[in-house]
Amino acid sequence: MKKLAIAVLTVAAIAPLTTFAAGNIDVYINGATQPKKLTDAERLADLVAQPRLADSWWPGAVISERQSTVAAKQQHQTLLARLATLAAEEGGDDGAAINALRQQLQGINVTGRQLVNLDPDVVRVKPGANPPLQGDYTLWVGHQPSTVRLFGLLSRPGTQPFTPERDVASYLDDQSLLSGADRSYAWVIYPDGRTQKAPVAYWNKRHVELMPGSVIFVGFADSLWTKKYDELNADILHSLTQRIPE
Repeated sequence: MKKLAIAVLTVAAIAPLTTFAAGNIDVYINGATQPKKLTDAERLADLVAQPRLADSWWPGAVISERQSTVAAKQQHQTLLARLATLAAEEGGDDGAAINALRQQLQGINVTGRQLVNLDPDVVRVKPGANPPLQGDYTLWVGHQPSTVRLFGLLSRPGTQPFTPERDVASYLDDQSLLSGADRSYAWVIYPDGRTQKAPVAYWNKRHVELMPGSVIFVGFADSLWTKKYDELNADILHSLTQRIPE
């Protein structure tokens, strides 16, 4: 399962598109429905150093590229279709649980997130952290959130207030797990796109803290007979790392 996190984290760095001389970026600030437009940004520093973004919380910022977004949306729709088929095949409690998870996934919007560090200080001084921007991009940025989101095969998914130093397992204490859920581990998707597998059962519990804006995902339990549930967990994690901030 360690390979899973690595695979999710190495999705794509910002890839230049040679048909463009510089980047054009739509910037959504603090949940705005209409973007500010930045044109002719030659490098990432030209974007993140904008004065109007000075008060932004960069760990939760998301930048996406147009062609990657097309691919991400197609992958997400394929995942939803697979879950619908699996729910019909399983039926009963298992099918109901899968459908509940599918409905949660239908409620998120994904984009072709580029997993790069957007902190202006890092972009300015770290070698290789200021790549060229060639193509069409979208940036979502805002203030630090005050909640975390519970997601997956849970009785009451949704948001909870973020509490400093509180661990993953404690956020799940009042939850009931749906049929087929993993009872030993949960996944954390941090706002910057990193993922971590957290032991949460009484026999293996380990203190894993969150950042505000994190997602706790309870997925499918391992199966001795098939790898399809591991693959589904990986695909769901991928969609959650590509989620557009609310």
